[in-house]
Amino acid sequence: MAKTGTFTKLLIYVVLLGAVGAGGWFYFKRQTVKPPEIVTTTVARGEVIQSVTATGDLQAVTSVDVSSQVSGLITEVLVDYNDEVKVGDVLARLDPATYEARLNQAKADLASTLANNTLTRLNTERIRELRTKNLVSQQELDQAEAQLAQSDAQLLTRRSAVADAEVNLARCTILSPIDGIVLDRQTEKGKTVSASLNAPTLFTIVNDLSKMQINAAVAEADIGAIALGQNVNFTVDAFPGRQFRGRISQIRNLPKAAQSVVVYSTIIDVDNRDLALKPGMTANVSIIIAQRENAVLVPNAALRARIPEEYRPAAPARTGSGAAGAPGASGGDQREQMQKLMADAGFTPGSGPPSPEVIAKMRGLAEERGLQLPERMLGGGRGGRSGGGGGGATTSGTVYRLVEGGLTPKVEAVPIRLGITNGSVTEVVSGLNDGETLVTSIIVPGAPVSSSSQMSNPFQQQRGGMPGGMSGRR
Repeated sequence: MAKTGTFTKLLIYVVLLGAVGAGGWFYFKRQTVKPPEIVTTTVARGEVIQSVTATGDLQAVTSVDVSSQVSGLITEVLVDYNDEVKVGDVLARLDPATYEARLNQAKADLASTLANNTLTRLNTERIRELRTKNLVSQQELDQAEAQLAQSDAQLLTRRSAVADAEVNLARCTILSPIDGIVLDRQTEKGKTVSASLNAPTLFTIVNDLSKMQINAAVAEADIGAIALGQNVNFTVDAFPGRQFRGRISQIRNLPKAAQSVVVYSTIIDVDNRDLALKPGMTANVSIIIAQRENAVLVPNAALRARIPEEYRPAAPARTGSGAAGAPGASGGDQREQMQKLMADAGFTPGSGPPSPEVIAKMRGLAEERGLQLPERMLGGGRGGRSGGGGGGATTSGTVYRLVEGGLTPKVEAVPIRLGITNGSVTEVVSGLNDGETLVTSIIVPGAPVSSSSQMSNPFQQQRGGMPGGMSGRR
């Protein structure tokens, strides 16, 4: 009996010890479990500018290449780079000796022909008088009249030769055709100029560098958003911290191919009063197609929030354009819906930008099914449009508002209407107020980051979030 009691007590001790150990283990494990990391951002008010980007080169409004119309030896160059010139100023001179000799020869030929013409005219007058008296035949008179006409023609030819020789002699002095500045000089004293079918360029003169133009190449995907009179911001590498302004004055219809992309020349007028800008500079152009002031802005990171499936709420019911497939739906469901939409529209990912017909089909299907298609995809990916949507167009979206943090964070899906975007922030037309806190991602410690969770919408742009420290972690 004593052994049995001892064994029973020992068993009880072991059970109690095991229970205490198990309890301690579970307690320790609970204490070591880290809560998910919640990355948030704040809705704010501000200005948003939607633009189309392009590159171009600065040019003078009026640029003239001064050439030589005659051949000869340059004997004098009177201007240099950056010299200011007026109309009629002498730029250079050619050796005139050859053309002076030709002029003298032409004048001598003219004098000889003039003497012969005078004699022929007097002879013709005498024959006319004799004919009135029937002392000569009509044939003799006709011959005399023909000789006079021929002599008159020769006289005109000689006079034209003299005029041509005088013009060529005058062309030995090269004059400025416009008021401006000598931009380029391609000749030197002692150089021989050979004027053939292609007249050699000796000087390049620009009219006025205080007014310049940018010839920007705008891709066909963006040209539809461009209009005359739109404001333009641009930068040049020479002044990285300075922004210049201009205005669109011309959109040329002539298409050009640049790196397998069709582009259209867009002319931008630029005020260059301080003469900081110089011809040939490369301009990084941002054409403003839409602008909002004091708008409610949401960082684009919140529009592609990375929410694990266990924390993702059901998508809110939508009105108007449909309820299914919004950016707030589950990642797997939305990817399937997007893939089905692309297939139904006849678009294959990786096959290049969609055609206008396919874009129209995708827009229609997205409207029917409540899907959000960003303009990066719809613009064909070839232009420089910053953000998506036309200046007045709105699209639907879903963001996630933080309800509760801790070990089991709770978020709620909020449907919103979106306006213009600059690629970093997007205008909220309705659904949010400034100051609200939104979730951009929930990171579970130890859980692998799925690439599929980073991109709930295969069309969605991958741009940065709100600048200026508007993001935070919890």
